[in-house]
Amino acid sequence: QYIVIKRPTWQKMATDNKYDRQLRLWGASGQKALSSCCVVLINCTASGTETLKNLVLPGIGRFHIIDDKLVKPSRSNEFSNFFVYDHDEIQPKSQKSRAEIATLHLQELNPDVKGSYTSVDSLATTDFSSLFTTIQKQLESDTQIIVVAADLPPPILKTIAGVTWGGGRERASSPSIPLVIVKSFGLIGSVRVQVPYHPIVESKRTSKPDLRLTLSKHEFPELHQFVGEFNLDELSNEAHGHVPFVIILIKALDKWRKSENIGNEALPKTFKEKSKFKEIIKSMARDHNNELNFQEAEQNDYLAYSIKEMSSEVQDLLSNIGDIFQNDKSCLEISTFDVLLLALKRFIETNGGEPPFDGGIPDMTSATQPYIRLQEIYKSRAEMDRMKIKGLVEDIVNEYSSKGLVIPSISNEYISTFCKNIHNLQLLQTRSFTEEFNFSYSSLEQKEEILGDIAAATYDPYEVPEHTPLLWFIALRACEAFYDEYGQYPGKKVTESDVSSVHDHIIKILQQFDLINNDLIQSTILSNDNDKSFARELVRYNNAEVHTVASIVGGIASQEAVKLVTKQYVPISGTYIYNGIAGVADVYTF
Repeated sequence: QYIVIKRPTWQKMATDNKYDRQLRLWGASGQKALSSCCVVLINCTASGTETLKNLVLPGIGRFHIIDDKLVKPSRSNEFSNFFVYDHDEIQPKSQKSRAEIATLHLQELNPDVKGSYTSVDSLATTDFSSLFTTIQKQLESDTQIIVVAADLPPPILKTIAGVTWGGGRERASSPSIPLVIVKSFGLIGSVRVQVPYHPIVESKRTSKPDLRLTLSKHEFPELHQFVGEFNLDELSNEAHGHVPFVIILIKALDKWRKSENIGNEALPKTFKEKSKFKEIIKSMARDHNNELNFQEAEQNDYLAYSIKEMSSEVQDLLSNIGDIFQNDKSCLEISTFDVLLLALKRFIETNGGEPPFDGGIPDMTSATQPYIRLQEIYKSRAEMDRMKIKGLVEDIVNEYSSKGLVIPSISNEYISTFCKNIHNLQLLQTRSFTEEFNFSYSSLEQKEEILGDIAAATYDPYEVPEHTPLLWFIALRACEAFYDEYGQYPGKKVTESDVSSVHDHIIKILQQFDLINNDLIQSTILSNDNDKSFARELVRYNNAEVHTVASIVGGIASQEAVKLVTKQYVPISGTYIYNGIAGVADVYTF
């Protein structure tokens, strides 16, 4: 008789989990965020379904499609959209909802994901604010919504962008919804993110280790006490070759101070002093060529005398955080990120300018026990600092709750994650789509900065200048302006009139960007030899969907959506432009 014992989920091998590979990228917290979000796709085009496909496969919680098209039985649908084809099992020989068919086929990709749809008479007349509210009410309270707008004309897109922008950067009572705009127009594609306020704790940027070797015995007694337990002269050759480089650096620093006959807290500053310090490290090795730990110490010698500064982004966040809490607007929404930033600022001010320890140490050549001891020392110090941050958070909650501000609750897990990533904090605040489309700017300084960046992008064109993605975005933008004027995209009938009209819009956009006299523009778009070739090419497309282009921009759009949902990695802050003619892409801020 055999008894089958089923292992609980948490005991299964990593290979048993179909999400194993992505868990290595964004971890359990990222997967949890994905599985508890709802992606709302508006307009079920090829780029839209490709985006959704790449979100269903990694396991979003659910999706909802909003669409106004029907699939006619006389055509199996445009051959560009692989998820929308004539499916005779659904109301045979009758018109079928494109949203319904796409939902059916996308759900087949992952049984963990729930799908739903809403078929509307016209996207142009849909009340998206009410529709988003209805969708939100059907979800659990902690479910995050993210909207993907695919291949929408400007009037509809401006409406959706306005609804999702909410209270904007003021973060007032009307909450914003992350918006990903994806477009496939012939051989040209674009992806844009719209978020007025998106804090990023786990940006995943690589940075040098934060070992604090410059701290004195009084400031970091645990580490110096551990270093004091090592007498390098008495160690065997094997043990000598497995001493962690952290210990070697502190020992070498003591030797340097004695050789220079200076104080116990002095650090090498000049090139001459740093060179002598490195020579001391070499001299401490018994067989430098074969002792990897001493080679590592030499390579990382700067850690012994350099102080890891907070990045300029984090310094800006800390300098501005006080203004948010002093704001007189009672409707201002305070986020967990705001509270932790204020706690971090107060911690640094009361801790001699030192931020919390992150608790991590890099890989190094070492015997097992010394390395474990080092890990314990740094983790213990990080835990002490985390408890201090937690206490400051509680003080802030009590202080500002009494003043009428609504302060969100913060989990211990989030505090721990924040402390581990203090050097990598970022805040993404994009321009709204409406601001970009209308060429409006919040200030003269912002306008000069954006126009300056666009001009700078023309100084580094693609090796074939005509393939530079910026030029094709300008042409694509002219087609959007054409739609705004005539209510349809150019090229329904390829006429010289449409080409001339698109070219005229290109000139107007170049004037807005102050690029009329730009050398790259004069030699490409406005060249007499080109005969309006950019306008002619875009008119020829007539907003056609090419599946290869849709799959590429759909992949980029889904990648940005994952970043927004998990709040990990840094989303693009501008507009991604893909030139499918040459297979090149770039990102610009307009």
